Amino acid sequence: MVPLRRVVKVVNGGTPPPNPENWGGPVPWATPADFGDTLSKVDSTRRTLTTHGARIGSTIVPPGSILLSTRAPIGHVAITNTAMAFNQGCRALVPCGEIESRFLGYQLEALREDLKARGLGTTFLEVSSDSLAAMPITVPSLADQHRIADFLDAETSRLDRMQVRTVEQRSLLSEISKEAIRLATTTDNGKTRSSGVPWMPEVNEQWKIIKLSHAFRTGSGTTPRSDQPEYFSGPHPWVNSADINDGEINRCEKSVSDKALAEFPALKIYPAGSLVVALYGQGATKGKVGVLRISACLNQACCALTPVGPITAEFAAYWFKAHKQGIVGLALGAGQPNLSQELIRQLRIPAPSIERQRRIIAELQKLEAEINVKSTLLHARERLLGERRTALITAAVTGQIDVSTASRRGVED
Repeated sequence: MVPLRRVVKVVNGGTPPPNPENWGGPVPWATPADFGDTLSKVDSTRRTLTTHGARIGSTIVPPGSILLSTRAPIGHVAITNTAMAFNQGCRALVPCGEIESRFLGYQLEALREDLKARGLGTTFLEVSSDSLAAMPITVPSLADQHRIADFLDAETSRLDRMQVRTVEQRSLLSEISKEAIRLATTTDNGKTRSSGVPWMPEVNEQWKIIKLSHAFRTGSGTTPRSDQPEYFSGPHPWVNSADINDGEINRCEKSVSDKALAEFPALKIYPAGSLVVALYGQGATKGKVGVLRISACLNQACCALTPVGPITAEFAAYWFKAHKQGIVGLALGAGQPNLSQELIRQLRIPAPSIERQRRIIAELQKLEAEINVKSTLLHARERLLGERRTALITAAVTGQIDVSTASRRGVED
């Protein structure tokens, strides 16, 4: 074991001033966002510097240098394929002794938890140059380093391909589920006619299409003053967008008191069996739905739909999930477009018979259960492949397995 400084020079990076003459030139400028959480090679970056910008605000390191993210996150590793500058979120390790870049990169990936433990700071954790330079590493002969790196290139490549295919399979399962729900709630494999709705072009020719306002009573809620603790932690569950996740709502993170209900008329209790739609939210939150299995109040970012007869909440929930993209596309508003209660009321939804809705719901619940089992197994495989990759790298770079006969077999497969 030797300190890292014995085999590399630790170099700090930086960010030049935002003046136009510093940016957009021929020099790649790496940040932690330019490489992932497994060892990779990097030759292009999202942003570039001019030669002047690199000279006054950063540092250029040669090809074959290692870039290590030392803050937010700590421990991501890449090898430069070309001369490159980098920002202060990285340290560059420029080999100056008998060290193979790939071998050192794999070793640093295996030492990620140790690197994180070296992080210091109050605002965010960061590994200092001195701490990094003092970190002990294993340095076998250069020939052994090449053999180990070749072996890991081949084996991690196989594992990475399996990981990619596993992710693709999970994504495909999600698409299969979405398409099955779309067909079941619009055509149910029957003859079709035009619906007149651009994002739902066809509907079963025997089904009516009605406005949601004809099938549900709608309502929303509000947020009591947050500086008054007596309004919260009461007996009444209070649904926020974070509680809605395209399933059943059996509990809420927050609740409100009797005093809040008495003093805020917009707070109403909606019965179990109501459908709740997220009107606002970042990312995928907006447009998500949940079926209440408890009586609950809502905040202003949610809309409750209480069934009044022709359509069940469960059928409507599946329909919302299948057509989320089209519904969210109707959102209006400056900056952050949001859905509204009135927009929800005007949506037109297919209305098969209640008996047929129940059959469709049962079939979709069975399908979702089957897909959830498969998705869970794929998720477990994803996790195990990641664990296998980490264990293999650790064993190889520490000499726990013999790679003396290994070559770059399989890399081109």
